[in-house]
Amino acid sequence: MACWCETNEKAKTKAVTDGTQRDKDLTAKVPELAAKGAQLQVEIEQLTKEITQNDKALAEATEIRAKELDEFRTEEKDAIGSITGLQNAVLALSKPHAALNQQVMLQMQDVLAKKGPQRHLTGLQLHKLQALFQSGHKQPAHLGEYAPQSGEIFGIMKGMKESFEGNLANSQADEKEAVATFQQVKATKTEEISTAKTQVDNKKAELADTDETREQSKEDLEDTRRAVTADQAFLLDLQQRCGSMDKQFADRIKMRNEEMKAVGEALTILTDDDAHDLLSDSTRFVQVSMLTHRQTSRELAAKILRDAARKTASPELAMLATTLKDDVFAKIKEVVEKLITQLEVEQKDDVEQRDVCIDTLNTNEKELAAKHSEKEDLETKIEELALFIEKTTDEVAVAKEEIAQTEVEMKKASENREKQNHDFQVTVRDQRATQELLAKALKKLADVYKAAALVQEKATLSQHAGQAPPQGFGEYKKAGGANGVMGMIENIVNESKQIETEAVAQETEAQKAYEAFIKDSNTAIDALMRANADRTEALAKADAEKVRTEADLATANEAIDGLDAFRIQTHSGCDFLLKNFEVRQASRTQEMEALTQAKAVMSGAEA
Repeated sequence: MACWCETNEKAKTKAVTDGTQRDKDLTAKVPELAAKGAQLQVEIEQLTKEITQNDKALAEATEIRAKELDEFRTEEKDAIGSITGLQNAVLALSKPHAALNQQVMLQMQDVLAKKGPQRHLTGLQLHKLQALFQSGHKQPAHLGEYAPQSGEIFGIMKGMKESFEGNLANSQADEKEAVATFQQVKATKTEEISTAKTQVDNKKAELADTDETREQSKEDLEDTRRAVTADQAFLLDLQQRCGSMDKQFADRIKMRNEEMKAVGEALTILTDDDAHDLLSDSTRFVQVSMLTHRQTSRELAAKILRDAARKTASPELAMLATTLKDDVFAKIKEVVEKLITQLEVEQKDDVEQRDVCIDTLNTNEKELAAKHSEKEDLETKIEELALFIEKTTDEVAVAKEEIAQTEVEMKKASENREKQNHDFQVTVRDQRATQELLAKALKKLADVYKAAALVQEKATLSQHAGQAPPQGFGEYKKAGGANGVMGMIENIVNESKQIETEAVAQETEAQKAYEAFIKDSNTAIDALMRANADRTEALAKADAEKVRTEADLATANEAIDGLDAFRIQTHSGCDFLLKNFEVRQASRTQEMEALTQAKAVMSGAEA
């Protein structure tokens, strides 16, 4: 009982102390987890707001860039048309004594009709140009009588052409810089959006883990408080029970010692040599003096037993003292019988105690084996969860890297597509300008050679009419033949149209390929992000499961320690009995046999 009290008092005191400390820890931990969850919720909302703002800013920047690009292309087209017109005019004026023909003047008037070129002319220069155009509509009757007045105009137009070219180059440089700036802004915003989305996913996973941990902590707090309350009640009952048992044990020891002392003194008196001789003689001779002496010894033994009975409050000693004066052997036989009975009870108690020890040790061994098996299963589960967490974390990192690489490839594809589209626009614009210019040249050539054909036809008709032509110039030979030049120009026009057609086809194919690539890339990114979301959720569950399993492992280790302590305690109380059981049983059997023989002898003497 003392061993049980000491062991359980230590165990329960430690359990109450540990539970109280755990109560304090969990009481502080639950509000901390709640605050952390609220903070994570605020951060998620802020990040979501930033993502929305960045998406809106990126859309606005994209729309502005598209408008700027349209404006640039319109201005670039107008500038190239103006430069082409000025170039034709300058080329025409660069020939010695060249006159401004009707087509050139129309081109120049078309250029000057736009407000842009007029910004680069003084009022005097603009006036001269307009006066020249007004007078230039009237062609002289004979080229030989025309005096060119284009020297000053040539300088003005050449300066305008150079100014236009410079402005176009500056505009193209500004556009290139604007494109680069937009791409940088787009890349920055895209990166910020991607980073914010990743942070939102991570914080959502952390929030889920925090909420789960908080709920688990609440449950643990309730369980801990119930366990502490139960342990405190058990400890209080144990202290009361064991406190009274200590007093009872001390009283029982004291009474037993006094009883043993009285019985020992009584046995000394009864087994004294004089008393033995006296008792022996009393069985053979009826002598008054001996009887008196025997009665005196009985009275003395009875007095000792009565005194011991009063001190120890033992009814057995009082009864023995009362009956001692009547029959010594009867009382001794009764004591022997009681001793034999007591030995039989002790024999039976030893057997029962041995069975209890064996059963307790076997049960303890089974429970230990079960707990060790449970511990191994938990350790294996923890290892599997750790490997799963490590593997899934690596998969998440690889998927994020793949997403980032895909986004980089999409960015490169967008840049290449924009460059290809720009090249396509330039190509189409150049080819159409070439076709337009060559068409004008063809028209001029066609008009000239058609007029010559009419003159030749009229001459032929005059000869047939009998009128002789006046003496004039010799026969005019066309340089290289008009049909060959016009055919070459037509071939160039056809080639230009073919180039334009091929460019349109290539642009269409490139746009389809780009759109397919972007669609496939976005699909791949969505799949990777969904997979990462699933992996993140699985990671949160695995982490929570790992924490629970580690807690179960700690509980299993505590149970194993408790079973080991109980096993050691049980061995300390049972090892002596189990080791000496056969010897104790044999010795006690011999003792009972001897007492039985003594009782038989006393019964024979009495007879």
